[in-house]
Amino acid sequence: MRWKRKPKEQPRRRLADERAAESKAGGKLFQRNRTLTGSSSASVTSATELSGDLRSPRAHAHHLSAHRRRLSTILGFVLVTAAVLTWLLYEFTASIMVSPTDSSAMIKHERYEKLIDRYYGLHPIERLRFLTKDDQLSDFVRREAPEVESVRVGGSAGFATSQFDVALRQPIASWLIGSTQYFVDENGVAFQENYFGQPAVKIVDKSGVPQTAGTTIASGRFLTFVGRAVSIGETYGLNIDQATLPPGTTRQIELTVQGKAYPVKLSLDRPVGEQIEDMQRAIAYLDGKKMTPQYIDVRVSGRAFYQ
Repeated sequence: MRWKRKPKEQPRRRLADERAAESKAGGKLFQRNRTLTGSSSASVTSATELSGDLRSPRAHAHHLSAHRRRLSTILGFVLVTAAVLTWLLYEFTASIMVSPTDSSAMIKHERYEKLIDRYYGLHPIERLRFLTKDDQLSDFVRREAPEVESVRVGGSAGFATSQFDVALRQPIASWLIGSTQYFVDENGVAFQENYFGQPAVKIVDKSGVPQTAGTTIASGRFLTFVGRAVSIGETYGLNIDQATLPPGTTRQIELTVQGKAYPVKLSLDRPVGEQIEDMQRAIAYLDGKKMTPQYIDVRVSGRAFYQ
């Protein structure tokens, strides 16, 4: 029969020290397959470990630096996003304000605001001011309001509110077509809504050519001719108050001088200055003779006919 050797007992002092160390380290001190580190905690398996509860000073500093970089990146992204969203809201057109480029014109603001809002209803992406196509917007407004020459985005008028500058046509003559009164600007475009004073010249259309508002009813050459006739006539003391397009032709015009009961026929193909000079001489001659003809014709150079 073999006797088992009784295990050698450790001294009480050493056993007490080991138990105290195990208790202090959570019972994991010098366990198998563990790596000793310089940390004061046995729960940190390596000095380079970044996921332990307690880290070495170097690993802790590395972790804080990486954390700061992540926070800085997130904060920068949030700030950039907020700035972009604020800028887009600043550029967005939710409310519309219009004003004339000529401050003396008292326009119908609501009418043009509704037209611009209708345009944005058809082109919602252009509610961002930097995407608005001014020429396309002007064409849309002109189809409904021919008295408008152009519409331009003027900038911000407040949060999500855009200012629009409306340029209006200024008439150089009033044009009577049938029983309807139109006004004509320097480009020959007819319109009915006039925000300025009454033009001095009234044009009566008896040519029989059908005309509509918003279209070019007279060439620039014709209007230039009328304007120069009025201006040159004033230098001769002749105040022209009406120009008439006679039936059956568009190459001549009849001018009516204030205080005279008869018209004077002029040709668009002959220089206006020469014809006004001939007209003034013919009127002076007839006034000297105390004659009142049915008309005067100065379409032929150097001659004046009357009947």
